[in-house]
Amino acid sequence: MQKTITNNKKAFSLIEVLIVTFIMATVFTSFYSVSTVGTKYIIESKNRLAAVAFANEKMEIARNLEYSDVGLISGIPVGNMPEDEDVMANGRMFHVHTFVEDIDDPLDGTGLADGIPNDYKLVKITISWNDSNGEQQKVVSISRFVPPGLETSAGGAPMAINVKGSDGVAVGSARVDIVNNEVLPVINYSPNVDSEGHMMIPAAPASLGGYHLTISKAGYETVATMDSPSLDYLGNPYTPTYTHASVLLNVLNMYDYIVDELSSLTIKAVDYQNNPIGNLAFTVDGGKVLGRDILNVDVLNMHEAGTTDAVTGEKKYDNISPGNYKIVLAANAQYEFVEYSPNPSPIALVPGTDLTFQVNVADKDVDGLLVNVIDNDTSSPVIDAKITLTDSASVEVFSGKSVSANGILYYPDTAVSLPAGNYTLKVEATNYVTQDIPVVIDKLTKPGDAGIIKLIKT
Repeated sequence: MQKTITNNKKAFSLIEVLIVTFIMATVFTSFYSVSTVGTKYIIESKNRLAAVAFANEKMEIARNLEYSDVGLISGIPVGNMPEDEDVMANGRMFHVHTFVEDIDDPLDGTGLADGIPNDYKLVKITISWNDSNGEQQKVVSISRFVPPGLETSAGGAPMAINVKGSDGVAVGSARVDIVNNEVLPVINYSPNVDSEGHMMIPAAPASLGGYHLTISKAGYETVATMDSPSLDYLGNPYTPTYTHASVLLNVLNMYDYIVDELSSLTIKAVDYQNNPIGNLAFTVDGGKVLGRDILNVDVLNMHEAGTTDAVTGEKKYDNISPGNYKIVLAANAQYEFVEYSPNPSPIALVPGTDLTFQVNVADKDVDGLLVNVIDNDTSSPVIDAKITLTDSASVEVFSGKSVSANGILYYPDTAVSLPAGNYTLKVEATNYVTQDIPVVIDKLTKPGDAGIIKLIKT
């Protein structure tokens, strides 16, 4: 008798295995994410607790100092506290920055109206560190310190510093590095102006021209006081705009500084078909006015020689001071300077802008015509001048072509060539005597006095 045995055991299908795997992966991923976030939170909590402990410790040290010692080493007010130091805890480096300033409370008058302007001291301790994500974190502790008994003068006089742009708008939070090696103890510290670009030191030590100041802020030009006289890049003496500051007793010593946003300037050389011209040498002078020389001429902070890029025909100057810039093309064997576009040099570079200044040139080996029409009496460009060019067969090559805003015309100004030969140039303008000038075109031709045509008024 034949007996059939049936196997009733069931196996897992592939879909069931995948579902279980997905569920387990989700559970473990979630657990890992929660565990990672929790670990980071615990670490950062320990770091913050350590920072708070450092802040409390430093503030407690300040509270145990004599009032006269509550101040910065080489700072104003002077004292026994270091301005910056680094400490280690929990395997993490913490930076301790201490800021101390005298406060002139308006309750009893301010400035010269207050016989003792340094009414009390404000101590600000900042503990900073980089967290696990590389971002900076900080803890700040602030406390006031009042003198024991009645106010006593620490000497000195009030010193006010104002920082603004050339448009009159305050430059807030700018850093002011103050160095004075002529007083004892020496001063070397770096406070910041407030959001209104203002800073007041109620009792700065008296000093005649001993305060060397440097004002800086990210994205802005750096301004520094200078010796008087100073020397320019050629070694010639000049009187600087900002000399080293003084603090005189019994007066309010106030100083204003102009600090503008940095700008960028691109110098681009092209021909009249707008093709970039590389390897052209030039000089650029300009920027911030540092002072004036003995001839009362402005001394500027930028004097450089440059060359346009071989491919793009450009040279870019990033993060330079705004101001007037003069570009002069160097003598070149192949190319002749024609004009600047859109306006003549020097140009005005506005704070916080990116300007491209174009230099138009012409190939000396290409048959062409270059003229510059000016007034005979004033030498100013005659911008409404019209020019007509006729060949030897009395055929007009072009008629009534206008000069540029600089009074300049170059032809050919398109891909159409101008054959060498004899031509007649007609120049006319309102209220001027019309001139007919015979010219011989042979390579780059400049009729008149080196291409200058002087029109006489009627």
